Amino acid sequence: MDTANWTCIQGDWNKYKGQMKQKWGKLTDDDLTRIAGDRDQLIGILQQRYGMARYSIEEQVDEFAGRAETWTERAKHKATFLSEKAKAYYQQHKFGDMAHDAEEYLRRHPIPSMLAGMGVGCLLGMLLSPKRSRA
Repeated sequence: MDTANWTCIQGDWNKYKGQMKQKWGKLTDDDLTRIAGDRDQLIGILQQRYGMARYSIEEQVDEFAGRAETWTERAKHKATFLSEKAKAYYQQHKFGDMAHDAEEYLRRHPIPSMLAGMGVGCLLGMLLSPKRSRA
């Protein structure tokens, strides 16, 4: 077992629960809540649900954990790529060009733009509004 991979899964348990349900369809939401990132609990519940030998379940869990690192690495690489692409764009364009591109994007994609703006507005509102005390 690779402890680093399992630590990655434990640290982001909610993200991996859906992927576990896809792989092992007999897991319930209650099972995943009870497991809460504990590898031995997962193995025990999978044994109950599938009636397989422990070593076989352990192999499947280790394979899943091995791919988990790949998923996170892919996300990291994609984020790095997109940030580099954005950096290059901002370095190569003047403000007027960027404003024109933004305006064009808004025209072509009005609904996603509106929803993104609403989301940003709500987030800023929550972050910047004074906390109200409850009476």
